[in-house]
Amino acid sequence: LTDSEYLAYAVSEGKRYQDSYEIVALLTKSCGLYSNLKAQRMASYSSHQMAREHFVVGDLGKAKDLFDGIAGLYRQEGWQTLLWEILGYLRDCSRKLGLLKDYVEYSLEMASLPITSGNHPDSLGLKDQYGPAGPPSLSMKETVHEEISSILKGEPTLKLSGDQSWISLTEDQPLHLEIDLVSPLRTVFLASIAFHDQSVKPGAPTFLTLSLISCLPHPFDVEQLEIQFNQPACNFVVKNLEKQSIATQGQELRVENVPSMTLVPYKWVRLTYDIIP
Repeated sequence: LTDSEYLAYAVSEGKRYQDSYEIVALLTKSCGLYSNLKAQRMASYSSHQMAREHFVVGDLGKAKDLFDGIAGLYRQEGWQTLLWEILGYLRDCSRKLGLLKDYVEYSLEMASLPITSGNHPDSLGLKDQYGPAGPPSLSMKETVHEEISSILKGEPTLKLSGDQSWISLTEDQPLHLEIDLVSPLRTVFLASIAFHDQSVKPGAPTFLTLSLISCLPHPFDVEQLEIQFNQPACNFVVKNLEKQSIATQGQELRVENVPSMTLVPYKWVRLTYDIIP
């Protein structure tokens, strides 16, 4: 049998029994065989089908684990449409499992995917094909961004499954997201710092330029930035005068005020400051 014939056989046998657990067992064998053959893409496709079956029967923990693994390959391969579908499942699993941080992270990543068109008037009818989020479209990206913006502002927007109360963030219980070089969220916000001089003598002033860009579909306001160095005396804070700034914790830091820090989609914002190392 060819790869496609074997996979079709495995799924058809499971459907013949009308038993999701039988389907999962057959797909598990299929995934194992493809993995042994180092056919990563076919193994991933089998895992995708397994995850969907777990999702259908309500085994959300296993479904989320499988979808997380598949998402890694799709990010690596740059398969944006497939990644959109997986992130839609991961968002739904996180919501139903009560994982607010994961829900926000998957939503931000989905809203930042490079999808600029593809609106489908019959998106509800395509959910069986594309999963809970429906087909990828700019309008859905905007909807996801607006929802997450409301959550981050502390508005009671998200209602988790099985919970009668609306979930909202507060100053006492903020949401901490880390974006580093290996984080999927690096596609959401990008930041870079460039020093104007290649080398600086101790005590001599120099300049640095901070560049920021957002890949979200709507403008995004930054209230405050803290720039940290391995020499604490050089640390400083940049505050947005348009927004109510967050209180700076700990030691007194130098404060730089800017009239606005609104990140327009795909447009760099550059800020230049002097420092004395």
